[in-house]
Amino acid sequence: MDITTSWVKPPNAIGGLDHLAVQAPCISLYGKMLPGITNVTDRARYYSFYPWVVWSLEKNGHRYGDTFIDLFRKADCLFTLIAERHAKVTGGERDDHAAATVGSGNMADPVSKIRDGHSVRLSDFACREGKTRYFKNKLGGLGQYYLGVFRELKMMDGDSLTGIKIVREVGGAIAETIDRSVKRELFFKTIDEDTVSAARLDELHSFCPCALNASADEHAKLSELFFGSGQFLNQDALARRRSLRMFLSLADGLAQCGVAIDMEPFRGCTYSGAFPNKTKWQLPERLEKTRQQWAVYQRNELLSLAVQGIFYVILHAYEESGERFHSVEDLARWFLAAPEVENFNAVLLLNDSVSSLIGNSGSWLATMEDWTNENHEVHLAGKIASLCGSREDAVSKRSAILLASMKILIALQSRPETKEGYSDFVFPPNYLQAYPINLQTLNHHSANTWGNLTTREWVGWLATTWGIHTHLMVALRKLRGQSQSTFRIRPSDKGLEIISVPDAVFTSPRFRQALRILKDIGALVKNGNVWTVSDFGRRFMEAADE
Repeated sequence: MDITTSWVKPPNAIGGLDHLAVQAPCISLYGKMLPGITNVTDRARYYSFYPWVVWSLEKNGHRYGDTFIDLFRKADCLFTLIAERHAKVTGGERDDHAAATVGSGNMADPVSKIRDGHSVRLSDFACREGKTRYFKNKLGGLGQYYLGVFRELKMMDGDSLTGIKIVREVGGAIAETIDRSVKRELFFKTIDEDTVSAARLDELHSFCPCALNASADEHAKLSELFFGSGQFLNQDALARRRSLRMFLSLADGLAQCGVAIDMEPFRGCTYSGAFPNKTKWQLPERLEKTRQQWAVYQRNELLSLAVQGIFYVILHAYEESGERFHSVEDLARWFLAAPEVENFNAVLLLNDSVSSLIGNSGSWLATMEDWTNENHEVHLAGKIASLCGSREDAVSKRSAILLASMKILIALQSRPETKEGYSDFVFPPNYLQAYPINLQTLNHHSANTWGNLTTREWVGWLATTWGIHTHLMVALRKLRGQSQSTFRIRPSDKGLEIISVPDAVFTSPRFRQALRILKDIGALVKNGNVWTVSDFGRRFMEAADE
C-alpha cells in the first residue's frame, strides 16, 4: 500500500469577535429593529449619491466593467474631497460635512494639498492598487458598506463580481431627485479631466452631505425611505420608522434634562423606561412597545457583558499566573481559590446559595429607573467594559469586574421583566441552539440549575460551562466551518494555553448611524450642548402611526 505524506497547512488565526456566541442574539435583535441601516452606513446622502452615480454612468452608456469601475472610484473620491473642502471653507463642524465620508482617512495628503492651493489628480487616489489608493474594495464605499442595504431596499441589484445595476423604480427615482439639485455635467467633466483644484471643489459644493436639506425633492424622497412612507412603506420599514421616532422622543426628553443624546443614555433609558433624573419616559402606546423591544435587546446585552467579564477574569488571571493546567476542571479549582474570588466574600458570601443571593438583592440593587446608580446593572456593564481596558492593579481590576459581572446576573434574575425572555421576537427554528448563552437559558438555569449552588460553585459553573467550554465549542465550530482559528485559550502539549485575553465589549446597535442620519436630514439640530428635535422632526415624531 502506497502512503503519501504531505504538509498540512495550519488554519488562519484571526482575532474573532463573539468568543462566547453571546452577542449573536443581540445582533439579530437590533437588526430587526433598524433594518435598512447598518453599523457602516453612516451618512444619509450616500443613499442618494451612490444610486445617482450608477444611474448617471448607465445614462451615459457605460456598462459594468473596468471603465465603469474606474469612473465610479473617481466619483467616490471626488465626493469625499468636496466634503472635506466644504468643511474647510465653511469653518463649521467637520461632522456636518466630511465625517464618515469614504476614504477620508486615507486622503489626508490630497486634502492638505488642495488646502494649500495645489491641484491633485483623482487617478492618483482612485487607483485600485498602490499605497495612495483611497479604498481597497473595487467599488469603494458602495461595495464595502452600502450595496447590501441597497439590495435590501430594492434600490440596486447585483454585486461587484457579476455587476451592479440600478433598480429604476426605486434607486432611479432617488437618483433623479438629487440630479435636479447638483451640477452633473461639471461633476463628470471634473472626472474626465482628472485634475481637481480648490476652485472646482467649491463649484461642486452642492454635493456636500450638508447640502441634502437644500435639495427639497431629494430630502423628501430620503425622508420617505428612512421613515417608511410612500413607496417605502412595508413591515420592515415600519420597525425602522418606530425606532427612529423613539430616538427623536429620547433626544427630546434628554434635552429637557440638559443631557445630549448618546449611547449611555440610550442604553439606560431604553432599558429602564426612565430618564437620568428618574422621571418616567412617557411614550405613545406603539412607541412604548418599541421601547420595550429595545429593552429586550439591552437585557441580552447586559447578559453578554456579564459572561464576557467572567471569561476575561479567568483568562487574565491564568495568563498572569504562569500556571499550566491540563484540564478545565483543574483550572477552575485553582481559580475558585484565587484572590479575585475570595475578595467576593466581603460583599456576597461565597457559601450562600444563589437563591438567597437573589432573595437578598433588594438590600443593594438600585431601582429600575435609577440606572445611573453604581449598583444598577446598566452602570455595572459600563464599568466592566471600562475596566477591561484600564491599567489598574490587575487583582483589584479583576475583582471589580468579577463582582460587577455577578451583580448583573443577580440583577437580571431579580427583575420581573427578564422572565419575559424574548417576548414577541421570533427567531428562525433552532436558532438559539447555536447560541447557548441567551435570555431563555438564563431563565432556565435560574429556575432549574443555579438555585441550590453556593456562590463559589456558581462562579465556577459560569467560568467553565458558560465560559471556557462554550468558547471551545464556538472556536471549534469556526475552525470546522471556516478553517479559521479563533481560540483565545486552547489545549496544547504543555497544558491549556492562553492565546490572548479578549476584552468584554458592547455590540454596536446601529444607534450612532441612525442618529447621524437623523441629523443629516435635519430631524435633529444642535442647540448648545444638546440635540433638539426640529420642526420637521417633530412633525414626523408626532405623526399618526401607519
